[in-house]
Amino acid sequence: MTNLKQTHPHFVRCIIPNEIKTGGVLDSHLVMHQLTCNGVLEGIRICRKGFPNRMIYSEFKQRYSILAPNAIPKGFVDAKKATENILKDCQLSEELYRCGTTKVFFKAGTLGQLEDMRDIALSKIVAALQGQIRGYIMKKEYKKMLEKRLALSVLQRNCRKYLSLRNWPWWKLYTKVKPLLSVARQEEEMKKLEEEFKTLKENLEKEEKLRKEVEDNNQKLIRGKRLILDLNYFEDFFFVLKKKMIWFNNWNRNERVHRKLKNVIHDWVNFYSSPSNSFSLVWFFSFTKSGS
Repeated sequence: MTNLKQTHPHFVRCIIPNEIKTGGVLDSHLVMHQLTCNGVLEGIRICRKGFPNRMIYSEFKQRYSILAPNAIPKGFVDAKKATENILKDCQLSEELYRCGTTKVFFKAGTLGQLEDMRDIALSKIVAALQGQIRGYIMKKEYKKMLEKRLALSVLQRNCRKYLSLRNWPWWKLYTKVKPLLSVARQEEEMKKLEEEFKTLKENLEKEEKLRKEVEDNNQKLIRGKRLILDLNYFEDFFFVLKKKMIWFNNWNRNERVHRKLKNVIHDWVNFYSSPSNSFSLVWFFSFTKSGS
């Protein structure tokens, strides 16, 4: 524990010395097996060769592609190939890194150097972005200042003109005549409004004529429909009358039936001779009720 407190370890790896849970007994085969499986021996071997830091190709490409944006073409690119292109473009010595199958290995301090380069690239991008934003804001402010300056010059010119013309006799005359000019303009506007009213009135009259024509045609169609319905009623009536004549064997001798038939013919002639198309069939129902 004293050694751990005096150093700054990144992690502590616990090793089981034996399987019988007894102090002072060290099973060397068990300890070596644990160190091999945990990757401690592999890590020590890599650190002895001088490449303690490592990173997966995809993570390296995602984090350090900002150092060489032109080295990676558009579209899908293999992470290992992209990593090699980035390292070449950064002009990093080949003695400082080694490319493995799935990871890239770095000597001590190389990742720190890459981080410093990445910070410089990010600061340049942020500075350029800030410069563009500030330039845009200052352009807007400059435009407002120019507009204010122009407005001030216009106000000053108008004030000077007013001070020089307020006691001028012709200006006083103009101020008195100006309301009369507005009256003439009002008369012209009234004439325009009257012309618009006339055109609207003519259009309204045309629309009313069309509406009346449509209503007349509609009435004619309704009258024709009523006439067709009355003719259907006549057909039904003569059909029932024929049945009544069959029921009465001696219908010529029956004066009541003869009188009814005369009334029917008379009403039928009056219907077609009259200008109105209305027809009442009350006599038909009375005849059928009385004959039944």
